[in-house]
Amino acid sequence: MRLWCYDSNTHEAVIVFKGDRENFRMLDPMWIMNMLANDISKLFRHDIFYDDRDAH
Repeated sequence: MRLWCYDSNTHEAVIVFKGDRENFRMLDPMWIMNMLANDISKLFRHDIFYDDRDAH
C-alpha cells in the first residue's frame, strides 16, 4: 500500500496500492470488515492524508 487519503468531494477513503493509480474507494466504513486482517494492519500503520479544511 502506497497511501490512503480522504476525498472530501465524494466523502470516500481512497486507497492507493502502487504508483499514483487509485485502486480502491471506500464509502462506508463498514467495508473494512470485508478486508483481511493484514490489510487492516497496513491501514493502521499509515496515516490518512486529508485537507486541513476536512479536519474540523
